[in-house]
Amino acid sequence: MLKILWINPIGTGDFDDHMREMIESVKRPDVEVRVTHLNKGPRHLEYHFYEHLVMEETIQLIRDAEKAGLDAAVIGCFYDPGLREARELVEMPVIAPAEACMHIASTLGHRFSIIVGRRKWIPKMEDNVYMYGLEKKLASFRVIDFTVPRMGKEPKRLKEAVAREAAAAVKDDGAEVIILGCTMESGFMEELIRKLKVPILDAVIVTWKYAELMADLYRRLGLTHSKSFGYEPPPQSEGWVK
Repeated sequence: MLKILWINPIGTGDFDDHMREMIESVKRPDVEVRVTHLNKGPRHLEYHFYEHLVMEETIQLIRDAEKAGLDAAVIGCFYDPGLREARELVEMPVIAPAEACMHIASTLGHRFSIIVGRRKWIPKMEDNVYMYGLEKKLASFRVIDFTVPRMGKEPKRLKEAVAREAAAAVKDDGAEVIILGCTMESGFMEELIRKLKVPILDAVIVTWKYAELMADLYRRLGLTHSKSFGYEPPPQSEGWVK
């Protein structure tokens, strides 16, 4: 049985049950789900400084998961915090939502739009689009004016706002695929697909299924991220990696 860890890289377990419920609804029977959060840290990562605060514990959880024999780990934030850093330090696949969803979206249509909570989020996410080499596939960002805490408190209004901006992205921006650009924008993918008649990517569901694929490739074929150049690990001799 494959074992995959989903990390909510924040200092609260308030969202763990929601993530576990979403994952359990789509996971394969031969995959064990583990969901966790950090011992300390902010309740969201809407600021660059907050990402810095959670980096060390997030990476340590991933290293501990590999030592415990797990098959993959997911960093459950659409900013993809610590993704490249973690890949330097472990052999098992490390997956994050923005990278996974953008690459899958690029196979489902010519251009995609990303629905974000606040205008504040766009610079970091746009940087990730360029880093992943998918800028020509981006139709637009659409803003719903929700903080992450508000998403948890007002799920009905969240769904209405996402539906409104997703429809506008299709009609006005030429988007053929919609990515829900936060793991809290989760739980209504199928409803929006029926309504809008285009692929809608729930960041929790799509990222988890991608993680299952990568865990399979790793355990069956030994396929994981390269250790040449970009993900080359820091040398033990320098004393910074214990």
